Amino acid sequence: MPTRFVCLANSYKEGGRCVAGIEVDDNNKPKIKNGNPKWIRPVCSTLHGEIPTDLVAHLNLLDIIEIDTTDSPDEKNYQSENVYFSENSIKVVDRFDLDNLQTLLDDRRLIFDSRGKALSEEFIERLSYSLMFIRTNEFKILCKPSEDRAKKIQIRMLFCFHGNEYDFPVTDPVFLHKYQVNRNFIDQYNEANLCVSVGIPWNNWHYKLIAGIILKKV
Repeated sequence: MPTRFVCLANSYKEGGRCVAGIEVDDNNKPKIKNGNPKWIRPVCSTLHGEIPTDLVAHLNLLDIIEIDTTDSPDEKNYQSENVYFSENSIKVVDRFDLDNLQTLLDDRRLIFDSRGKALSEEFIERLSYSLMFIRTNEFKILCKPSEDRAKKIQIRMLFCFHGNEYDFPVTDPVFLHKYQVNRNFIDQYNEANLCVSVGIPWNNWHYKLIAGIILKKV
């Protein structure tokens, strides 16, 4: 079945990419499910559902993408957005208007119903979603030792959302490249629109990630 969505993440994921976005109709208006925009995450029959990089590296955030969806994975868990698709069906059909980002924002006040960096296996069993799109005007970038690889430096974003402070790693390849080339480029922006995601388990914890960043001057 042809399915259209606005791309909000094309991030690194275990040897491939995680692509995700919000479904839209033929007029690029977001579809709504349970009071929030309806998410979709195309996945492949790979170890972690990752998509081979060569299939999707050309896709940009805010591209309107059309794919032929087939069926959903058998397991029903927090990654309810996952869907299989025909890998040769990916095409870019339009661009989403940057000025309409507010129509994509999530209405929840906590990120995945909690304030911490990670979710326990017990907590994740009660969660029925793994993607959100949020906005913040208070943010900065930090470089810290990776929590899972002690010798690796990790780029993270510290930000505030509805009065709570969060600190998540960034997995957006385009943002990471820009930051590595010029660490001051972010200073010209005062609004960050973030696709936040729940990662696959690591040492029995599911860490929260920033899978896509769209910066604006307001």
